[in-house]
Amino acid sequence: MTSRVKWMLISVLLSAPLAGGTAWLVTDWTLHRHGESHAHDHAPTDLHAWMHEHLDITPEQHEKLEPLEAEFEKLRLKLKDDVRLADVALAQTIREPKVDEAAMNTALERLNKAQGALQKATLDHFFVMKRYLRPAQAAKLLEWTHDSLTRD
Repeated sequence: MTSRVKWMLISVLLSAPLAGGTAWLVTDWTLHRHGESHAHDHAPTDLHAWMHEHLDITPEQHEKLEPLEAEFEKLRLKLKDDVRLADVALAQTIREPKVDEAAMNTALERLNKAQGALQKATLDHFFVMKRYLRPAQAAKLLEWTHDSLTRD
């Protein structure tokens, strides 16, 4: 194998986990960054507190939304764990003395799938919550969601 081919292979193998890890960090950061700027004294991931602070949630809405929030938090933690485990699997794959490209691609696909599942679950949750909000509240929630996904 020529030196040039070896360097190309090394750069591809190092780029894949870097890209996967970067995608995960950007996704996690983006979904929570907007919360930091709006939650003030609350934790950045505390959408529940943000909603109560900015959407004037009624007691009736709170009663309907609370179980949804608890259920989503369990799912979110499970999906974040799936992403972490997929990261570890990819890291272990590329650490082998002789990297198995098929195994690396499988690990990368697993990571991408886990990240996508977390994003989809988050968006699904927003749309489920929207059903229980007044139109003005729903508009604010969708604006928050939009801004969270598009903020630099």
